[in-house]
Amino acid sequence: MREIIIASANERAAESIKNILQAESLFVSNIYASGSEILSYASIRPDAVIICGKLSDGMSALTLADMLPNGFDLIWLMPSGVFSPGFVSNLITLNMPVNRMDFVNTVRVLSATVSEKYERKSVRSANDEDLLTKAKQILMERHLISEREAHKLIQRKSMETGIKLLDVARLIIEEQ
Repeated sequence: MREIIIASANERAAESIKNILQAESLFVSNIYASGSEILSYASIRPDAVIICGKLSDGMSALTLADMLPNGFDLIWLMPSGVFSPGFVSNLITLNMPVNRMDFVNTVRVLSATVSEKYERKSVRSANDEDLLTKAKQILMERHLISEREAHKLIQRKSMETGIKLLDVARLIIEEQ
């Protein structure tokens, strides 16, 4: 089961959501107030389901969803009168007020789903992980970027060329 996290600047609303979920046997591991806290958390965890309201740092749920690494899904509790932003692969929008059981069932389904990232990572060998880490380190030094940005760069190159992620990592190392 994936972790459930609440992201809301409104502490009272966050606690209320937590109580609703825990009454339905869904454990909430953390509550954060800002998008930057969520991104920091996401940089060290493999996956989670994030329930998002208004954030203290003004970051929109759409921006947060776009910045999250693979493996994270975001449920945006949209205020009434706000229109859905369109399709974002890891974003589910629920208009407020939301039906309690619809909300709980949405969280239950997402938290029971094993993320693709976690599944892929579990089948990667230690050698494959070392290869990917070395390629990211090369990119980090070459472009003065973070580990997350280096990983996204390798992913993007893999998607653009149709070459497997580990093969792209090998090419980066060979170019060195």
